[in-house]
Amino acid sequence: MKVEPKYPTEGIDPFQPDPVVRQLPGYELVWHDEFNVDGPPDPEKWNFEHGFVRNRELQWYQRENAYCKGGVLIIEGRKERIVNPNYDPKSDDWRRARQYAEYTSASLNTWGKFAWRLSEVRIVARARIHPQPGYFPAIWTTGPGIWPHGGEVDIMEYYRDRIHANFAWGTTEKYSPRWHSFSKPLADFLAKDPNWLKKFHIWELIGNDEKLQILLDGEVMNEILQETAKNPPNPWSTVVYPFREKHSIILNLAIGGPGGDPSGAKFPMIFEVDYVRVYRRISASAQE
Repeated sequence: MKVEPKYPTEGIDPFQPDPVVRQLPGYELVWHDEFNVDGPPDPEKWNFEHGFVRNRELQWYQRENAYCKGGVLIIEGRKERIVNPNYDPKSDDWRRARQYAEYTSASLNTWGKFAWRLSEVRIVARARIHPQPGYFPAIWTTGPGIWPHGGEVDIMEYYRDRIHANFAWGTTEKYSPRWHSFSKPLADFLAKDPNWLKKFHIWELIGNDEKLQILLDGEVMNEILQETAKNPPNPWSTVVYPFREKHSIILNLAIGGPGGDPSGAKFPMIFEVDYVRVYRRISASAQE
């Protein structure tokens, strides 16, 4: 992959939201949300998940836990009891077997509204994390059809004192992914900058037909060749190269599950997203 222009950060206050929508040489901005209007997130751009969803996490997802304030999307994890209306004490499904949720949070996505071919775009998100026990925020994408054959890219995950950057795609077993994962201890970032957690940071996914890269503040965290991330023949999906397909974006704050035990956490938990921007690469012929 050729060296892409570095995303501009010079002169920007790292402790505050950035109100300026940046242009990138060789790219056009095709979609973005700056979260500049106080109140609920834009329903034209975002859907909300509801209830218990995945990974046996502890939170009950509800739209009330996501709101925009001061130019930032705030996803708030709260310690509060919610009665599970789907409760069935005889069920083998963990989503129905729990009578209550003891925590709430929010998960937003662009499913059915917006999606982009990862081989054509650069996704940029500026966010700030606030680690706690059990804290599990994420910025990620998923592709078409049955997971994981549509592909998953974890542009950012944080849990258990590490920052993660992952790719997942299909195998010959249904619902069984192959992972290409990387993680780095939070302590490494704090050793270089004691104020790291007080600052917003830029997470990016850059793709083309050959390769995808996940970056944090301009540093490559993980990368993979398109040819490596190829689904084997299977009866569940016609997708061969999941990262050449159209993916949608998800922003969420999970509690528990891979994030660990939240019993020692202080609530509310907070995950802040300053903006999400999607740039499409301008072809060489279009630039002539």
